[in-house]
Amino acid sequence: MAGFFRFIPIAHFALSALLALAVLAASAPHAWAAAGPVGRQTIPFSQLNSLGGNAGAETAWPEAAAPAEKPGVVARALGAASAQAATAGETPSGPDSPAGPQDLGGRGVMDSRQALRGKVNAGGPEDWPEESGLSTTTADVPRNTGTAAMPAPQPNAPQAPGVTGQAAPAQGGTPVQPPTPEQAPTSAQAPAAAQAPAAVQSPASAAAPSVAPPAQAMQPTARQAPDATSAAAPAPGAAQGPSAAAPPGSVPAPTAAQAPETAPSQPRAVRNEGRQASGAAAPGTVGLPLGEKAAPPEPEKPREVIYVDEQGNPVPKPPEPDKMFAAAEALMDEGKYDEALPAFEAIRQLPNISPELLERVLYRISDCLWARYADNPLAGFEPIVSSTNEAMNANLRSPRVPDALLRLGLANANVGNLGEAQGYIIALLRRFPDYPGVAQGLTALGEAQLKNGLNAEAEQSFGIVLDKYPESSQLQAASVGLARALVNQDKHDRAQVILDFISKRWPRYYIEDPEFLLLQAGNDEKMGRPDAAMDLNWLYINLDPKRQGNDSLLLRMGDTYLRQGNKQAAEFIYNDLVRDFPDSPAAVTARLRLAEKGIYESPITYDEMTRVFARGSEPPLWQVYSDLAASSDTTPEAVLARLKQAMWLYWDRQYPEAMGKAADFIDAYPEHRDVPQARELLWQAFNKELANSLAEQNYGRILLLWNGFPLVRERYGEVDPRLRYALAQGWLERGNEDKAFGLMADFLKGPMDPDYGEAAFSQFFNHYLKNGAWDKILDLGKLVEGWNLQPQLRNQLDYALALSSQNLNLGAPALAMWRKLAERTDIPLYQQAYATYFLARDAEARKDIRNAYETNRRVIELFTRLQDERSDKADPQRIKEATAALMDICEVGNRIPEALQWVERYNAYVPQDSEEYPGLRFREARLYRKLGDASRAEALLEDIVRRFPDSPFAQAAAAELRTFEVSRDLQRFMPGQAKEQKQASEGTTDGTWSSSGPARPQEGENR
Repeated sequence: MAGFFRFIPIAHFALSALLALAVLAASAPHAWAAAGPVGRQTIPFSQLNSLGGNAGAETAWPEAAAPAEKPGVVARALGAASAQAATAGETPSGPDSPAGPQDLGGRGVMDSRQALRGKVNAGGPEDWPEESGLSTTTADVPRNTGTAAMPAPQPNAPQAPGVTGQAAPAQGGTPVQPPTPEQAPTSAQAPAAAQAPAAVQSPASAAAPSVAPPAQAMQPTARQAPDATSAAAPAPGAAQGPSAAAPPGSVPAPTAAQAPETAPSQPRAVRNEGRQASGAAAPGTVGLPLGEKAAPPEPEKPREVIYVDEQGNPVPKPPEPDKMFAAAEALMDEGKYDEALPAFEAIRQLPNISPELLERVLYRISDCLWARYADNPLAGFEPIVSSTNEAMNANLRSPRVPDALLRLGLANANVGNLGEAQGYIIALLRRFPDYPGVAQGLTALGEAQLKNGLNAEAEQSFGIVLDKYPESSQLQAASVGLARALVNQDKHDRAQVILDFISKRWPRYYIEDPEFLLLQAGNDEKMGRPDAAMDLNWLYINLDPKRQGNDSLLLRMGDTYLRQGNKQAAEFIYNDLVRDFPDSPAAVTARLRLAEKGIYESPITYDEMTRVFARGSEPPLWQVYSDLAASSDTTPEAVLARLKQAMWLYWDRQYPEAMGKAADFIDAYPEHRDVPQARELLWQAFNKELANSLAEQNYGRILLLWNGFPLVRERYGEVDPRLRYALAQGWLERGNEDKAFGLMADFLKGPMDPDYGEAAFSQFFNHYLKNGAWDKILDLGKLVEGWNLQPQLRNQLDYALALSSQNLNLGAPALAMWRKLAERTDIPLYQQAYATYFLARDAEARKDIRNAYETNRRVIELFTRLQDERSDKADPQRIKEATAALMDICEVGNRIPEALQWVERYNAYVPQDSEEYPGLRFREARLYRKLGDASRAEALLEDIVRRFPDSPFAQAAAAELRTFEVSRDLQRFMPGQAKEQKQASEGTTDGTWSSSGPARPQEGENR
């Protein structure tokens, strides 16, 4: 057939066109007539069968009729185009898909230039068969701006079965998407392919569904018409309906529910969309004029896909677990575990997912949690263990069960659950001994055991790795862990074997882990190889001289050199340490070594440290000790420095400060091995300070130390008299007399204490005397009545007892005591004076003028001597009182001249501005009047009236002055007056109260 087409002449195309026109004229003469006034219009080849009167059959060609079982050339060509359109849309065929073309009415005219059998590529692939070639060029027709409405089909034009006026929905409820811009035909194919109809289906493409035009935005149909005949029935007057009269581009899109009813009566707009075209042909020439290029097609927006349920209600897009799992795994690959975890959780919640996918999801959840909590295993322990157990229990025969067991073991080891971790890892070892992760689990378990001090268990775990998995990647870590476990157990010989093995197997391992050098050095030191250990330490230092922790290592190295006697090397290292790490605690210890010029570690004694203190240093040792103590509270050197500081203070005789430092050391470190030294130092310092304070009578300091150091009270036990007296004096200094006398009361409860009895008595006596507690003085006298007091104290007590009795108005006992005291010459002068004074007062009270006169003169004598001796017991008031008493006694005894002498002495105690002065002058005037010296008396009285006019003595003086005038008038008439005046001037008296005659002249009386 292909060869036949190649040899047909060009005129065959005209014959074919005429044949098509004849068929058209025979089938629809009325359509031809209707189209006459308008002009010619191109008819798509998809409408040829319908115009021929048989929509479902092929057109028979006279010259080459095809067999009945094979489609014709035109049908095959159109079928191929339809098939290609269906394939491009990826829409499966079905019985409900429209299979026939639509009726064009009577206006369609075939172009005579069209050729049905030309070798023209209609827009399909280049390898299309030649018999399927198609040329669709048509003649020009007038253009319309809109889509022309199709007239209603004629009754005599049968419709193809199953053909409706709208596109059928895609299978499964999903609309068929329009072809993408990449599927658009090229410019060379545009004239033929752009007009390829999609509505006509050949037997080869009967299953390809039509696609709804994008402009109409057709929704998927909910149901199909019952049969093609009823759906294709014409509606009367459809051509004059609103759809025909609507302006271009304004035809509304029918909904899914309305499509079956409106499709038969509503004409379809023709769209030129290649193989997917449907409806009436566009009113323009198909293709491009010669020399013009096709405009690039505009990209169409993707249609929104709407999912509905069985009732047509919109529902969310059904999930696709496989795609969701792939997307979540992509997030994991990017390290976005926090985003991947909720994605896996969402998949896990989906119903009816396969067990295989569920298992994969559960393990992925465990993986995400493991990665999320890699830096905080304690926080992630519960979720990791829970998710891993769930994943493992989902399929106990899964190949990932060893992974789950390993993860459970590692999770428990990370948080210190060593029992659980060991159980999981041992189970992994027994069930899956060939699993590569067994060595990793045993190594991690051993490291956790080593961290928790379980060195024997760690040795066993690491040993299994070395024995059973010598080719494992964990061999190096297990070997190092085994070496550490052996060193910690003091199995230094076995540890040395492992260390040698590591050094030979991985000779540069110490570059990755410099701490391995310290492990080797420590084992060498334990094995008695200090030189080898020192070489390893120097290698560690030289790898990174400024590494943190080098200060402690340098200090140990310096101490090693110092113990070996290499003081020069030790001093070099100490100075280097102080220079490179000046602020570290090790540097402070290095300064201590340099200051002490040796190593003095616990236990220490005071005698040993005194030799260090005597050598001295720069800076001073106390400053070095203070700096070291302040640098740390836990390091052994800093702790011991506190005790050394207390010892230095004791050595420097700062006993209270030494006690404080020693007590602080004991309180802070009660389990330290040097606590007994601190206790002894505290006791010795207290005894030293007690002796010094007693010598200085600094009782307040003794009280402070006693109350501030319970350890001293504990060791002291029962308080002895010395401490009791010191504490009592301390309380007295603080003003707490109750506590003070409460302590000293024990001194008065028995025989006199030879050391502190009299002192305690004096304290009580002075306290009672000061406060006027006369009754307590009498009680005190009774308590110490049998004591062998010193004479002075006894005299003091006798005097106090007499004074107490006097003040308590115990007259008889008081007088008896005063008489004894007045007769004694071994008592103090002030006591004699006071005893005499009280005897004089008693004589005056009894009106014993003679004793009163003598005792008052004795009082003046004794108190005058006290005043002359400038004694603190001098009492001028007692002299004044005795002088006044003598004035009265002499006046009463009519010893006027002597009375005037006592008045003159009394004047020394009465200043002129005193209130007593006018009365004294009045009394003196009266004495002069008695003496007969009226002029002197009158002068004194006038002076009183003049100087003290407002005093009551002025009025008395004025009255006396008036009597003087009366007396002068009577004197010249009274006989014997001259003789009385003469006797008065001689000072004689007839009194009988004094056996000694005139009074003895006193000091100053002969003036």
